[in-house]
Amino acid sequence: MSQIAKSVKKIVIQGYPGSFHEEAALQYWQEETIEIVPADTFDDLAAILVAGSADFAVMAIENSIAGTILQNYRILREHGFHVTGELYLRIRHQLLGLPGSLVTSLQQVASHPMALNQCLHFLAEYPQWKRVESIDTALSAKDISQKGDASIACIASSLAAQKYGLQILAPNIETHKHNYTRFFILQRTVSPCSALSDKASLYIRIPDKKGQLLQVLRWIDVFDLNMSQLQSFPVLGSPREYYFHLDVEFDSLSQYEQLKEKLTQADMGFHETGVYKRGSLSSIYFADSNTTP
Repeated sequence: MSQIAKSVKKIVIQGYPGSFHEEAALQYWQEETIEIVPADTFDDLAAILVAGSADFAVMAIENSIAGTILQNYRILREHGFHVTGELYLRIRHQLLGLPGSLVTSLQQVASHPMALNQCLHFLAEYPQWKRVESIDTALSAKDISQKGDASIACIASSLAAQKYGLQILAPNIETHKHNYTRFFILQRTVSPCSALSDKASLYIRIPDKKGQLLQVLRWIDVFDLNMSQLQSFPVLGSPREYYFHLDVEFDSLSQYEQLKEKLTQADMGFHETGVYKRGSLSSIYFADSNTTP
């Protein structure tokens, strides 16, 4: 009897094989078989998901150092994507070079600008290195592998080192050891939320009326929810009106349902982005710093 083949999930990411987005996807679906679909930009990621060329998307939404990635809230709102989960990934930056390369012989280091900025204390020890900005950490690793120049290094993930046959010349060079990125898991359509769900992402449109946002905060307090994120955006063409994206956490779905009922009844343009199980922070604060999650 032939074995039934496992279904393969297609996951679109912003970035390329060996990127932190791929690392996040592998961690989220670690018990499943996935196929990575790369995208140059977050808007390209959205287009691929809309076209049905991927089943899910993994999209960074905030970083503990760089802050909120504002354009991605716009993408969520414009395309109506549904958040089905989240993942916190500890970001460990590695200095990578060709096998046999020496740190003392390096002349240039390349990476995405955000990665370079997150390793400034380490880079300050080598002021003679030329810093080159690239569009992706993993592409920097691939470029070094192809050029074969031992004087060039890059900053990327340990996954990129494995994929492109590079050597880790200096491990975990990020300045802040609790550096993490939060990722949303997205799909095109709404799916039923699990009974284990304890977090919701939503946005509302607050009219230019006195005390409107304060009323929302009062409801959150009355129904005993925790607001973990609040991000505002101006409404184009409507001065003094704002979209507010909120993340709220709760102990039971009934708490959220009460808040949802109030927001739906109010004149606030309520839209639910997703109800899901919140991501674990254990890999950020409790994992061995030398162990890749």
